[in-house]
Amino acid sequence: MKKILSILLTGLVFLLVSCKSTVPNVVISKVYGNTNVENNLIELYNNSEENVNLKDYKINFYNNGSSDVTNTINLTGTIEANSFFVIGSNNFDVLEHKDKIDFVYEGNLPFNGDDAFELTYKNQNVDQVGIVGIDIPFIRNHTLIRLGDLADYQPFETYNQFNYIGYLPGVFEYLKNDDYEIKTLEDLYAGPRLEQKYLDLDFADGTFGSGGTAEVTLVSIADGDTATFHPKDSSGGFTGGASMRYYFVDTPEVAGAPGGPAPWAYVASKYNKEFLLSDAGNKDIILQSVPDNTLTDTFGRWLGLIWVNGHLSQFLITAEGLSDNINPIYTNTDLKMTYKNVPYLTFLLFAENRARENGWGMKGYPLKEDGEKAPDWNYSANKNTTSNPNWEPNLPLPWENWINL
Repeated sequence: MKKILSILLTGLVFLLVSCKSTVPNVVISKVYGNTNVENNLIELYNNSEENVNLKDYKINFYNNGSSDVTNTINLTGTIEANSFFVIGSNNFDVLEHKDKIDFVYEGNLPFNGDDAFELTYKNQNVDQVGIVGIDIPFIRNHTLIRLGDLADYQPFETYNQFNYIGYLPGVFEYLKNDDYEIKTLEDLYAGPRLEQKYLDLDFADGTFGSGGTAEVTLVSIADGDTATFHPKDSSGGFTGGASMRYYFVDTPEVAGAPGGPAPWAYVASKYNKEFLLSDAGNKDIILQSVPDNTLTDTFGRWLGLIWVNGHLSQFLITAEGLSDNINPIYTNTDLKMTYKNVPYLTFLLFAENRARENGWGMKGYPLKEDGEKAPDWNYSANKNTTSNPNWEPNLPLPWENWINL
């Protein structure tokens, strides 16, 4: 009897494994979330050497934080080997790309940027975008493109935002191809660069930033996210010496914080002074204003982005885990600061996630038990211990033989 039971169990396991292994390797490769929802699209990719009939595939939608399926699209058609398949609305109005749609849905696709959905095969979830039961704008007003090279695409039954790269909305020129330039973790970890279109703009437009730039010299450094600069000339709308608050990041306060300096405050300050802006006279420093944003904050400090030798300081600070959490919601302002059609924000979010995974800086102890501990802090006494901590960056500076990890 035991022998018969063993044979039956072995057969059952073999059957289950066989069924699982026969699921075609079709993935959700791109998702377009646009302000005009009629232009939302879902692109699939067949990462196999065989054509796949989509009759057994569905897309289930979970609208408004629902834990139950609220809408379903039953797919039809064939997705050829190593090819793309686009699902879109009959209301799609970008005429030059309309012929790329393979499956036309009557009405707008039933998601608006905060609705999770899943690709199923024979009613089995094989790939998912968004978190079922949670109503957050994870793809509102931008495009998700799956991370990695086409040959490496694999479906995931649970959603991880870092399996996708956040691109600008409406990059329809990337439909059914992989002609975009930012694809891999290595691309993202290298950080953004300052494109010529910003160098051609004046720093300011009246009392608002234009996204333009100004060459500056360093006057002084206050802490990890504030320094004073002086323009090299009076052109470009940036005149006079100005204290500049670093947009995107928020490092712990050295001075003025209730109860004194916080953990990592002096480390962040050290990183800015002794690494990013050290020997500033021999570095190219460029300030970039924040498009359509007020030029100053509530304390009268200027607000902007600081580029050192062609690299974004805010990205490097975030990569070391020396900032509070970056706001992950893409605003209209974020979409006006990009490199190769990828918002700066995307690069920062990936840099922050690597710091979190490694437990660096503020993403370390006690959030991560075995993570990095602040060398300027006594955890038992809960107080600062030094203004000159013994600390070295986890990553080499990009102008000193940068190595992507």
